[in-house]
Amino acid sequence: MKALAAATGVLLLSWHAQAEPLADILARMDRAAQDFHSLSATMKRVHFTAVLSEKEETEGVVRLKRGKGGKEGTAGVVDFQRPEPRTIFIKGKTAQIFYPKANTLEIYDTSKYTSNIDQILLLGFGVSSSELRTSYDIKDGGTQKIGSTDATRIELAPKSAELKKVTTGIEMWIPEGESNPIRIQFNASKDYDLVDYSDIKVNPVLPDSAFDLKTPPNVKKIYPQK
Repeated sequence: MKALAAATGVLLLSWHAQAEPLADILARMDRAAQDFHSLSATMKRVHFTAVLSEKEETEGVVRLKRGKGGKEGTAGVVDFQRPEPRTIFIKGKTAQIFYPKANTLEIYDTSKYTSNIDQILLLGFGVSSSELRTSYDIKDGGTQKIGSTDATRIELAPKSAELKKVTTGIEMWIPEGESNPIRIQFNASKDYDLVDYSDIKVNPVLPDSAFDLKTPPNVKKIYPQK
């Protein structure tokens, strides 16, 4: 047993010794953020509700596009396809959720949270390390395997009271030698949203029409904030 424990310790030490320095990862993220203007990816999302001890799994695609000159804000579309179709549109100071089966459109005013929403939408893809350090305390969470991929887990603890209303902490998993995460977890106390990304395409050509909201003329509009 002692020999086994010693061997395990050596393996763990060698594994951590090979972990990438956080500074190297952040430097790659800086270079990627500087060149970023759009993204498309397939996503799998797990939403965990602690009080019910329930998990809701959804699958879909995400498209992002940074505004010209960084002044127009980020346009984002999350198209959930399974198990229940719904599409989230985020553009300017408005977020809209379309439920095709119910032919219902929920409309939200996000003007108070525009800067936070932009940063969270672009997190890991179009946000520099200096922007991260302004909003979060950054910590190296060590090396972990996501499937068969070795990745470094980065922990982000929000600094501002406003951002803490959105999340209690964020975790990102960056593969070795890469600039973008393959997994992000958004924590809200004991609840969380875990998002796995695949088929990631950075800076694809996405026309403005890819971010247009198209709904039937008789769609029922709901304003939950009113």
